[in-house]
Formats: sequence, C-alpha cells, structure tokens
Amino acid sequence: MIAAPGRPVVLVWVDPAQTGDDTRRLLAELPADLLVAHWDQNVDDAGRSDLLASVRDARDRIIAQGGNPDELTVVGFGLGAVAAAGLARYARRLGIGLGRVIAVAGRWDEPDPFSGSPIEDIPERVELVPDSYLLATTLRRT
Repeated sequence: MIAAPGRPVVLVWVDPAQTGDDTRRLLAELPADLLVAHWDQNVDDAGRSDLLASVRDARDRIIAQGGNPDELTVVGFGLGAVAAAGLARYARRLGIGLGRVIAVAGRWDEPDPFSGSPIEDIPERVELVPDSYLLATTLRRT
C-alpha cells in the first residue's frame, strides 16, 4: 500500500503483549499512513531483526512515494516505546536517519532490543507521551 500524498508514513511498534481492540481503534484514528510491525521480544535477538526489517520496509514505502526516508516517524507503545528509544540511541551507528521518535507509555524497566539493557537516559530526541490518548495530538504538532 502506498501512502496518500501529504500523509506521513508512521512506523508503529506495539508492545508484543498488547493485542487489544483499543490499540487498533486508536491507530485507525491517527492522521497518518501506518505500518504496524509485529515482533517478538522472546526470540534470540529480542526482536531486533524484525524491528530493523520494519524500518527498512517503512523507509522503502517513503521512497516509493517520493519522500525522504530520513524523516521516518517511529511510534512505540509500551515495550515498543523502549525499542523506539533504543533505535533513536543507536540510529547513527545503524546508518538510519529518523525524523520523529515518539514513545507512548514506555516500560522503562525492560531492556531495549538494541542494547539488551534498560534505557537509563532516554535520548533527548525521543518525545515522551504518557498516555496513548494524547498520541493523535502529538502527531499533529509540527
């Protein structure tokens, strides 16, 4: 699916434990074309390869619509927020440009899949959103 012109591509990392209809309903209301990645933190690499594959897919989608892949927005929920913050921390080392990184209700005591350790200092570039109901408002801000 190619994103509609003027609508950003947003990569969403939902907490693997979150499967409820509330999350799906919330995502359907967001002002963006979404690519929702499914991943498992219980595999050998803590889901890192699935997360990186989803980044490649999202960047490819942006390129296909003529956009700049270094302006990718990543939104993580729960453990996905921890993964998004880990990606923000290691993006340069991984050769990945990012636009926005939004962490919703992060589970900060859990290890991020990129380092294997809990994130003690959340990178400045990560926008913290304490409640999923504030996400749509956060995405509308420029």
